[in-house]
Amino acid sequence: MNLVNFSSKRLFSLGAVVVCTVGLSGCFDLSQKVAIGGDGSGGYQIAVAADGIVGEGIAKHKADIDIDDDMPLHTEISYRDGKTVQTSGTAFHDLSQLSLSDETISLHVKGKKLLGLGGTEVNFHRSFRIDSARRHHDEDSDEHLGKDILTSMFGDHTYTFSVWLPGSVDSANTLWVGGHEVKPVVTAQGNGHLILWRMKLTDMFLANQLDFDVDFTAHGNFHDTQTRWTAHHHHHRHWDAT
Repeated sequence: MNLVNFSSKRLFSLGAVVVCTVGLSGCFDLSQKVAIGGDGSGGYQIAVAADGIVGEGIAKHKADIDIDDDMPLHTEISYRDGKTVQTSGTAFHDLSQLSLSDETISLHVKGKKLLGLGGTEVNFHRSFRIDSARRHHDEDSDEHLGKDILTSMFGDHTYTFSVWLPGSVDSANTLWVGGHEVKPVVTAQGNGHLILWRMKLTDMFLANQLDFDVDFTAHGNFHDTQTRWTAHHHHHRHWDAT
């Protein structure tokens, strides 16, 4: 699967990225992307795009990222449209290989169409516990960021989550974030579809939890699986990831 070519693996949390970029002043766009193939393998990627002094800071100091030592991370710095972009990602054979803090990603097989001839019906779900990431950031930095401060820092910057899934999309959920309706944009891409949600970074950061849900039908070898939960290094909290 050539959608996401990551040669090595290391995993991280949103909290670490927010800590590093808030320290630089916060003028950045944040995006996360997951891709899953017909055999259940795929890739996970996070990108921070910034201009001006924040971009210079990213170029000089790669983000201090929360690590699962079993999966080294592949990080690249690139430049586009006058912005510095730090992209970090990992490939996986199965979601159960991924250790993530503050979020859980899962696949659930719902059934087969026409005894399997019509493909397998699968639910993709991502639960993003922003309150957990924010709480750890507040504890680590001893400062609580209010909405006015966040708005002045983040301004018109955006948070994007997208997932590439094989086959056809049966449904994808609409989110309400910060009083704004965030509809998924579905685009045919290769032998599948890219489902993308884009929202204001301030709205995302002030939310408690976001749940992204897609039902899709595809030919392949799917089974129920989900990512593992990683406790933050400083606090060692273990959550039930169901």
